Parts: sequence; structure tokens; C-alpha cells
Amino acid sequence: MEQNKTGKYLKYAIGEIILVMLGILLALQVSNWNEIKKNNNYVSLILKEIYYDLSDDYRIIYQAVEPRLKRKQQGVSIIKEFMLNGEVPEGYAFTKHYDAMKQGFSLTQRTGAFESLKLGGLDKINNDSLRTQLLEFYESDIPRHVSFINQNDDLIKERVGILEADLFDYEFIAIDDSTKIHAMRSRTNDFINHQSMHIIFDMLSEDTRHKNYRLQSLKRNYNYTMSMIERELEKREIQFEYLDTTALKRDF
Repeated sequence: MEQNKTGKYLKYAIGEIILVMLGILLALQVSNWNEIKKNNNYVSLILKEIYYDLSDDYRIIYQAVEPRLKRKQQGVSIIKEFMLNGEVPEGYAFTKHYDAMKQGFSLTQRTGAFESLKLGGLDKINNDSLRTQLLEFYESDIPRHVSFINQNDDLIKERVGILEADLFDYEFIAIDDSTKIHAMRSRTNDFINHQSMHIIFDMLSEDTRHKNYRLQSLKRNYNYTMSMIERELEKREIQFEYLDTTALKRDF
């Protein structure tokens, strides 16, 4: 009798232990599920914010930077015609195209959402390809292209300024009683054939080609990165506003 009671108590105690362990395991599993859900919600939100940051950057490139590049390209083309012909029109007809050829532009990026993701933990993104692309895009592609485009402008501006001293003087010309403009006046009638003019043209036309290459490469990287985020958000069934470039108006 005593052995039977002891056996029953032992089975009861083991049962209680098993129930407690199952309860702990279930609680841990629920906690784990909640953490996974929390991380998924965070990643979905931050990817959406990154996408909108990229969209804003792309709008600026499309509506402001590319039009500047196009005007620069047109300036190079027209100045080249003047140089081939050996003649230039007087006054503003030359100056506006020359200034367009000299025109530079700078690129800025919104990186706040990506920096938040870095602080929150990039490892929260389970999509290895997307995580790698984001790192490469923000840490390598953008700095490399932006550094070339922005820093090269300052160097070229300095060199062109030195060469222009052989060709032009600048003076204030009154447009009316209240308005004056800083106008360029040639120091020689044959400045279009001057060696310094040819050096300036070669430098600026080469700069234009490089800027176009860098900008188009950067746009491809934007498109590729954004398309990866779009697919990830679609897979997560997250609603977001797609960037529609056909609805953007260029400032040409």
C-alpha cells in the first residue's frame, strides 16, 4: 500500500514538473513569436521609409539635376560649334551658352532611415541580398559617385578661373536704374581660338561626359535598390506609394 502511494505521488510530481516545463516553453515560444512579429513590423516600416527617402532623392535627380546636366551638354555642343566656325556671336548670345557649359551641380541624399536601420540592427533584415545591397549602396555607391561629382566641381572651377584671366574681364553693367549684372567682356576679339579657351573647353566637355556617366550609373543603382525594396514590401504585403517617374515634370 505504501509503495503504491509513493508511486502515485512520484508520478504526480513528475507530471507537475512536465506541466511547468511545458508552460515555460510555451511562454518562451510566445515571447519569441512576439519578438519576431515586432522585428518584422519594424523592418517593414523602416524599409518603407528608406524607399521614400530614395524616391525623394530620385525626384531631385530627375527634376533638378538632370536638367542642369542637359543644359551643360547643350552649352558644350554650342560652344563647340562656335570654336569650329571660329566665330562667336556678340554679348549674351555667347555668354549664356558659355555659362551653361561651366554649370555644375551637387547631389544630396536622405540617409536618416538607413542610419536608423543601422542603429536598430541590420541583422533584422532576413533577406541577405537586400541587406547586402543596402550596405553597398549607402556605404559605397553613393559616397563614391557623390564625392566625384561634388568635389570635382571645386577643382574645375579653380582651374577655369585661372585660364579665364587670359580671355575675359568681368564688369558690372547697368540694366536699368536699379539693376546691375556681373557681365563677361572678352579681352581679345579672337578669344575663341585662344589656347586657354581650348583648354577650358576640353576640361569642361570631359567633365560633362564624366558627370553624365556618374549620374546614369547612380540612377541605375537607385532603380535597382528601389526595385529590391519594392519586391520585399510586396512579399510582406505592405501598402506603399510607388515612385512614378512618368508623373514627374522635368525642369528643362
